[in-house]
Amino acid sequence: MTGKPRRISKRWIKKTHEYFREFLDETNFPDPERIGERGPKFLYPEWMIMFIAVLSVKLKVKTYVQIHRMVTDCWDEIAQGTGLEPISERQLRDRLKKNLPSPSKSSSVHFSNIS
Repeated sequence: MTGKPRRISKRWIKKTHEYFREFLDETNFPDPERIGERGPKFLYPEWMIMFIAVLSVKLKVKTYVQIHRMVTDCWDEIAQGTGLEPISERQLRDRLKKNLPSPSKSSSVHFSNIS
């Protein structure tokens, strides 16, 4: 069942974008510029890819094509102040896949034990 992705207020995206950037700044989030020490430099910053992932979860968008459609619809709000052109569907898919946790790397930490 593939329906149309839900819509979200562009005002909400702008406000959430501000909170998201403030949170990353406050926590001193390390924003890598490249893949490893010798990999190619990223044109699109890591925080932007993370923000796109947050939006896709909020909208319950599940496929890369739908995520890319959502990104192109909301690009002005997502990339505000960066001057970047919209990311291609392939680049977005590759970057989102890079951030997926691998089952082989999972640890025995269980969040249910955290109070």
